[in-house]
Amino acid sequence: MNFDGNHCVECGRDEFQLVNDSILKRKYPFVREDNLKLCINCGAKYIICDNCGNLFTRVHLSHEVPGVIDICMTCNATNNKVSQWVKFGIESFGNL
Repeated sequence: MNFDGNHCVECGRDEFQLVNDSILKRKYPFVREDNLKLCINCGAKYIICDNCGNLFTRVHLSHEVPGVIDICMTCNATNNKVSQWVKFGIESFGNL
């Protein structure tokens, strides 16, 4: 399934709840208590767009730089913290 910002890319459902994940907050500097949502069906986690509130990008402990999106698929807003993290990763580790 293609990511559209409204449905879980893993299971296709659209039911989410806010969660707090201290491990993801340590790995990703852009994850906060108020922007992390969990798919109720399969458990996939996403940060939400600060601009429109839709799903911004999926976050997972195994995701590296290429797996993180820094532009909202719904409103085209850029999350500067995500962009900086992606840029740092590409500069530090090359084009993964």
